[in-house]
Amino acid sequence: MSYTRYKNNNLFIESVSVKKLTSKFKSPFYLYSESGIIENYKSFFNNFKKSKPLICFSVKANSNIQILKVLKKMGSGADVVSGGELLKAIKSGIKSNKIVFSGVGKTEEEISLAIKKNILLINVESENEALLVDKIAGKFKKRVPIGIRLNPDINAPTHKKISTGKAEDKFGLSKTSLISFCRNSKKLKNLRLDAITVHIGSQILSENPFRKTLKVLEEIIKKTKMNFKYVDLGGGFGITYKKNDKKINLKNYSNLVEKFRMKYNCNIIFEPGRAIV
Repeated sequence: MSYTRYKNNNLFIESVSVKKLTSKFKSPFYLYSESGIIENYKSFFNNFKKSKPLICFSVKANSNIQILKVLKKMGSGADVVSGGELLKAIKSGIKSNKIVFSGVGKTEEEISLAIKKNILLINVESENEALLVDKIAGKFKKRVPIGIRLNPDINAPTHKKISTGKAEDKFGLSKTSLISFCRNSKKLKNLRLDAITVHIGSQILSENPFRKTLKVLEEIIKKTKMNFKYVDLGGGFGITYKKNDKKINLKNYSNLVEKFRMKYNCNIIFEPGRAIV
């Protein structure tokens, strides 16, 4: 259902006239449909409800605290990429054990904050970052749960500036490096390798790249013999901007995810962003 419509040549969001709001508030301003956001969240969750995933809304898609509060009421967690986003998520009421901290370039201060707040996972992007988290965790005398990000070398059909899953992209470890890291991870005494994580890009409108990614994850799990507590499948689910855009078939993908979850006895995490807002 669309919550944006024209009536007598006037734009309405839900039942609110935008024209009337412009006489009350200075423009430009942001205007969101709470009902639209709730419907999007429910639709996403219902597509994957067999797998009972933890949905961690990607805060970088929209960090408006009122929107985060709405999503918190729906049961959402948060995927954050900065200390500021982490604090916003917590301020909105999202529990620390539903927050994952992703992204490159985390500062020592941000890593320390994530450890202090006892978040679910720090998703590390490289072996060097894992060493840094291990060092900081040692200062806190804590064993910190981490996810390790795989670069599966999969070309998702999207804009080249938002592709993150190819070998030449700056994100994550190659298959070879990740397998090696897993085999040596027990040497990092202050870390607990709880998850493997992937995110292959944004605005993806086909389930095929996700299907290929699951196959690469299977290969890694078989080779490392790791029993990951969580498999974080990231986000990237596209929305239709044009009439001819074909919607992604989440039902097909959800069946593959459920088979994968059952086979490897893991908890699934998703990080949708624009698909929700």
